[in-house]
Amino acid sequence: MKKLVLFVTVTAVLLAGCGTRRTTLASQISTLVDQTTNSQTEAEAFLRLESYGENGVPYLVSHLGDMRPLGDKNMTLKNIVIVDSKKTEQGQRMYSPEVVHDAVAALLSQITGKSFEFVYNGSDPATRATNRKEWQDWCVKTYPDQKSICKKG
Repeated sequence: MKKLVLFVTVTAVLLAGCGTRRTTLASQISTLVDQTTNSQTEAEAFLRLESYGENGVPYLVSHLGDMRPLGDKNMTLKNIVIVDSKKTEQGQRMYSPEVVHDAVAALLSQITGKSFEFVYNGSDPATRATNRKEWQDWCVKTYPDQKSICKKG
């Protein structure tokens, strides 16, 4: 009986920690996304969002419904090229995203190597809506345990 109580207690603590970690990550990413609407904090926010890598992808996808204008409509990302399964950096890519959605889509492409609709230099509402749906569908297939996060926004 003591082993069962210990198992249940440890499991509850571990699960609580997972929820907290996800909540914290969601909060951190939301704060950084908010900072992309300010020209003074935008560039650093992009760098930090990219640094979350694959762990941040579902949370970034959840922000694709954000159509707020960016603080600065210029974005520079490292140009990563994959040759024989090895990533190498070759200069920079420059975009002119108009709204948060456009920049988040560029970051998602940078992190995952995937691309759907080309919205990184701005686009129309219909193309952004299609892009969002394609990212959400991909996210649900790739991160099934985070389906609810992928579909937010």
